[in-house]
Amino acid sequence: MIKVIITGPESTGKSTLSKNLSNYHGEPFVPEYARFFLPTLKEPYTAFHLLEIARGQIFWQKLYESNNKKMLICDTGVETIDIWFQYRFGSIDPQIRELFIAEEDCFYLLCKPDIPWVEDPLRETPHQRPQIFDSFISLLNQFEKKYYVVEGQHEEDRLRCALDHLKKILP
Repeated sequence: MIKVIITGPESTGKSTLSKNLSNYHGEPFVPEYARFFLPTLKEPYTAFHLLEIARGQIFWQKLYESNNKKMLICDTGVETIDIWFQYRFGSIDPQIRELFIAEEDCFYLLCKPDIPWVEDPLRETPHQRPQIFDSFISLLNQFEKKYYVVEGQHEEDRLRCALDHLKKILP
């Protein structure tokens, strides 16, 4: 099975692309765990919460693996939590970093911040998306992860771009 992680800064179309790829390939996708976890908190999230989110995302990926036939599509991965931890707390969490490094045999579709920002209660960095995008590139390169950049002004363009990249890796 091929594991594809849709990643990138906030408000770059990750969830939309995950749904569109899921529909196109007829495979369920793994939702972003943070979207379900964070609204349950009664206080602002902490560094510990980000570690819990990373573990939850991996748990959900394992749950979905048994339901998929040829491709596991993930609406974000641990790399996002790794980068977010750095932006939020100014350091690297070694446990989150280890979880990211352990992610093997997967491909990343890195969504470029070339579409307009959309307000959302869980989003925090409307003006830092280009810098965060560069952080994703640095992290993925540092650990020699396979990735392709997804870009385009419209949903259809981004889907087409992603499908073109997936043709390179699908048997």
